[in-house]
Amino acid sequence: MNFALSAAVVMLCTGAGMYFSKRLKEREGQLCAVLLFVKELTVQIRYTNSKICDILKEASANAAYQKLGFITDCALINENGDFHGIWSDGVKNQPFLNQRDKELLFALGERLGETDTDGQLSFLEMTEAMLAAQREEAREDYGKKSRMYRSVGLLCGLALGITVL
Repeated sequence: MNFALSAAVVMLCTGAGMYFSKRLKEREGQLCAVLLFVKELTVQIRYTNSKICDILKEASANAAYQKLGFITDCALINENGDFHGIWSDGVKNQPFLNQRDKELLFALGERLGETDTDGQLSFLEMTEAMLAAQREEAREDYGKKSRMYRSVGLLCGLALGITVL
């Protein structure tokens, strides 16, 4: 009985460590997708002068943005819908992003479609630079902390498992 409980504790703690490691990797993946989306927005606005709702509909069909639920949510509304409210709600519910990441996305949603083409392009370039910095931070966090989370989870599990025995 104690052996089974001990094994369960080891597996639970190891799983927790792997979960926190996966969260770091997911954040990095989502920031890469957001950065790609901002680059695509820049190209679409600069060269096609498409409406934001059309760009979002096109982006929601792209498999690269499937992790970004707020894009799909915004694409489902019509032109008269509350784009900014849906964007904000979607960003709030986006898992794995930290508060700074979400603040950048809130600002992007507020400014998107609100100014002339030059103003939007300037804002998108600034946002792209800030998101690139956030992505680099996420990569560093994953590189530094991922292995630690897995190791600490396993070691805590082993320590608790031995204590249970």
